[in-house]
Amino acid sequence: MKTIELLDKVVELGFSREKVLADIDASLDEVIGAENRKPIAEEEVSEELASDILFGFECEKESN
Repeated sequence: MKTIELLDKVVELGFSREKVLADIDASLDEVIGAENRKPIAEEEVSEELASDILFGFECEKESN
């Protein structure tokens, strides 16, 4: 899945685009490494990683 698609899916949950972008960037920097990142429109992440990140946001939404 492209990172931009993941961003859009999380924004649809009701989070602000700025918060989502910052949180996804931080997660991917940690998992992939900042030096290995590509521009958001080009970057692809595994379905497993995308699902894990999306699940985290879903849990955050439920807890608020």
